Amino acid sequence: MKLLLRISVAIVLLSGMIGLTSAATWDLRDWMDNLNSEIPFGYAVSQKISIDAIAVDKVVIKSPVIQDELGQKIKKYTVMYSQYPLSQILENPALLDQSKEKTFDFTTMDTTVTMELRLVEDMLNPSVVYYLSVIPKDQNGILGEISNELRFKLWTQTSGEGTPIDTSIVHAAPGANMSLAHVTHSITSNKATLRWTAVDGSNQLDIFLWNPTSQAFERLSSVNMSDESYTFTLTRNGEYIINVIPNNGGTEYRYTFVANGIVAPIGGGTSNPRIWNIPATGPKENILVVLAIALVLYFVYRKVRAKGKAKR
Repeated sequence: MKLLLRISVAIVLLSGMIGLTSAATWDLRDWMDNLNSEIPFGYAVSQKISIDAIAVDKVVIKSPVIQDELGQKIKKYTVMYSQYPLSQILENPALLDQSKEKTFDFTTMDTTVTMELRLVEDMLNPSVVYYLSVIPKDQNGILGEISNELRFKLWTQTSGEGTPIDTSIVHAAPGANMSLAHVTHSITSNKATLRWTAVDGSNQLDIFLWNPTSQAFERLSSVNMSDESYTFTLTRNGEYIINVIPNNGGTEYRYTFVANGIVAPIGGGTSNPRIWNIPATGPKENILVVLAIALVLYFVYRKVRAKGKAKR
């Protein structure tokens, strides 16, 4: 246990930061509660965060190091991310319940820091447009001025600053909202069947399955919304993460279930007879076979010869 603790500490020191994800947006709530208070430090207009890198499974945010009112470098930064822009959250604080935050505590830093959000670890949906901002926090727990707002989407690996002009289209999509489709599942043998209630706005669904080996979603099939069910083969035990994405710009839905007692098919599902003993072959074995045959022929010869003598 002590060795594991030392290794963990070493990794933290090498990376220079600790990241903790929380579904409860405490820092953003505190910041909103103190909007009318004077904030002595934080992001200035000229100090902006940016997307340093983006892939299908992660996004990296780059930020200038912020100083407090005494000129000391701020070491703690909280990334708040949500499918709703900050302007909508300020108008409707209930949207905070659908937002998340991740706090990074840096032990070493230069003039900039980078913070990373990951697909699975930070519960991101690759097909959703996310909006994020960063809040600095000093050593006394005082929150500074919030940063500029960025947006990103992992699936298309796109990003930008602020809220796009067509925000109303993004958040009030004409397509089906699959969170209203009452998605369920059942398992029979090694088959899983997804079921849903057809929702207006889309006529087709793309069904994706998370592959834990490749760490990516892979398309299972495209089906009609009116089918209201889809069956696929289970190949392993454990958690299955399904993404159901409607066409026509609808809102996707992620569904998770656990399968147990699954026996993966061998050879594509065909069953071959089991060979209990595999006979050995080779020069030694061939000689033994020849000797056995010769011995049998010798006994046959002796028996035939004995019968011939008896007749005389």
